Amino acid sequence: MEEPAQDFTGRGVSPTWGDGFLATECDMPCEKTPFRLSSCAEILSTERVRHHVDVEHNVIRVVFVTRHYRNLRGEKLAIAQIAAPDDGRRCRITIERAFAPGPDAAATCLALCQAACDTPLVGIEFDADCENLRLVAETVVEDGGLTRRQLLSMVNSVVEAAEACQAAAVRADGSAAS
Repeated sequence: MEEPAQDFTGRGVSPTWGDGFLATECDMPCEKTPFRLSSCAEILSTERVRHHVDVEHNVIRVVFVTRHYRNLRGEKLAIAQIAAPDDGRRCRITIERAFAPGPDAAATCLALCQAACDTPLVGIEFDADCENLRLVAETVVEDGGLTRRQLLSMVNSVVEAAEACQAAAVRADGSAAS
């Protein structure tokens, strides 16, 4: 016995096209769950990567000792933050306050963007509120999960971009630690 077709007329979609049924994926009821940070925490635990789940800010933080990159305190540490913005439709990994803008923010941003070109999927964002630059990698998750390989690759890309951008940041701002 066939199930009755769902009525999509209330959504402004004509349910019939000739003798067949026509509806787009956007018109179909969505039963899929959004991506959750808990799945990232499970992956990190399985891979034995130490991390901290900050429930209050809804992020996961992972600290890395770096070879060349120095944070704004001059430490050879990168703190990657993993978040699931847009109700879990994206996975966003950042190193917040990665670099100071220096005396010429536009020149520093340009130098860092050029250096980041060598690291696929990683971008530079200028945060005018905090007057600093962050490294960002993000991917759309929408209705699926994030694989172990995707997560670890994104984290690795952001940390490698920090290493690659360090020399550009020092050249752009003579006051940065080398």
